[in-house]
Amino acid sequence: MEIAIIGGGMAGAACAMHLLRDHPGLRAGLTIIEPRAVLGAGLAYSTPAPEHRINVAAARMSVLPEDPLHFDTWLRARGLPAADPAAAMPDGRLYPGRALFGHYMAELLRAQVEAHPAVRFRHVRARAESLAPAGAGWEIRLEGGDTLPADAVVLAVSHSAPDLPAMFAGVPGVVADPWDMEALGAIAPQARVLIVGTGLTACDVVASLMARGHHGGITAVSRHGLLPRPRTELPVEAEGDFTTAPETTARALLRRVRRAVAVAAACGRPWENIIDALRQQAGAAWGTLDWVEKRRLLRHLRAYWDVHRFQCAPQIDATVSAAQASGALRVIAGFLRSVSEAEGGIDVRLRRRGAAPGEEMALQVDAVVNCTGPGHRSVTASHPVLRGLAAAGGLMADPAALGIWVDGTGRVLRHTGDAWPNLFVAGPLARGTYGELMGLPQVNLQPRAIAASVVGLSVGSNS
Repeated sequence: MEIAIIGGGMAGAACAMHLLRDHPGLRAGLTIIEPRAVLGAGLAYSTPAPEHRINVAAARMSVLPEDPLHFDTWLRARGLPAADPAAAMPDGRLYPGRALFGHYMAELLRAQVEAHPAVRFRHVRARAESLAPAGAGWEIRLEGGDTLPADAVVLAVSHSAPDLPAMFAGVPGVVADPWDMEALGAIAPQARVLIVGTGLTACDVVASLMARGHHGGITAVSRHGLLPRPRTELPVEAEGDFTTAPETTARALLRRVRRAVAVAAACGRPWENIIDALRQQAGAAWGTLDWVEKRRLLRHLRAYWDVHRFQCAPQIDATVSAAQASGALRVIAGFLRSVSEAEGGIDVRLRRRGAAPGEEMALQVDAVVNCTGPGHRSVTASHPVLRGLAAAGGLMADPAALGIWVDGTGRVLRHTGDAWPNLFVAGPLARGTYGELMGLPQVNLQPRAIAASVVGLSVGSNS
């Protein structure tokens, strides 16, 4: 059996690791197609900036279910607290640079490969350009024209780059991709900067600018003007039941969460307990909503979920808070109205949230950084493999426009509504079906389930 994984970031590497670790009797060829040298790093964990840190304590970042402290132990065995004193909090929690987690994943995968000589493992450092049915299997065409056969394929491609608001197209001084470190590094320390978005990526950008001694002033704007919440120092334990008689509307689910938070607060327990429980039960809570309610939840509540679910590393939170306190950073809740190139900079007009119709605020900036989040709505056009399959009717975006539409087992759905028996999605691009596939626990468990499904395949027909 030949298994191919397209994408070698966290999800792709986790899928490969679980294929090997959970199925010691596997006899197969296993190929990961990933241009990056380090498997397991992907976009999230390949950032070279030391100020970009994991936003969950290392003691909760293990990918080995039976050893929840594995990553923390791995770091301490390598002397991280001494090598990077800023990684350690006063209570001992470690928040290392994100690149270290990428190296951790690569080491775990390499160990599994070495322990399973019966599996012919390859890392092909190339970009997959197309995927097409070939008999009962698949043919993958790589850049340069080479082809690879596969009996089963797992799509583990990364998030698409942020969609650039149309009004910024062609305007000089706009950094369309916040992970373009060269473009970000070209922003002068004295430049007036506008950041579009106020989520985790925006906080990373603020941290990077401040680490370079930026002093030109930073304005961040988003629809709600919400920054990620700081992490509690209290112990967090999942609390709450959202699966028994699950709610069928977004409004009812919100009320249920608020009641649970109120009960926890009355007992002196942090709201994070409730969010952690909802994260774990997200599949059931999301699955009982119809698509109308799912879209309503995304439209009205997603911003609030994101800032509570995806919190900053304490070091980045401290940087952002200090920048706000000093006046170096201001955060505005509002809507962009117009952008134009002007002498001496970029003219921006926006309307503050709650302002009277026609009442606008004018800004002049020298640089704009786009931190609007992954371009979910353009996901099927973001990668040549996805684009080609979508054009041929082989896959489609999910109705909530979060990623690729898959069934409950992670198999890709065709335009006809039936699922390919041997084509899967691992990782965040299956979020529309699973509900929560952005944090580490889910981007480990879901690929593990995909690995089990791949091993269980009896190679049949793609027809």
